[in-house]
Amino acid sequence: MAQPYKGPRIGVSGRVPVAVKHLLDQKRAELGLTESQLIADVLSLYVGRPDLVRELGQEVLPLTA
Repeated sequence: MAQPYKGPRIGVSGRVPVAVKHLLDQKRAELGLTESQLIADVLSLYVGRPDLVRELGQEVLPLTA
């Protein structure tokens, strides 16, 4: 399935503590995001560019009757 274009991107890599990786995996699964998108969105927020966030915080809340 084709993915929507998210603008120009560049790969970034880094090492994190094992405990952080486990928490990242849990959060990613909870939110239904790819690891790459979660990291991109978190970093965009960290540097003050919420306009570049694509999926984080876009969860749809269930409707209640």
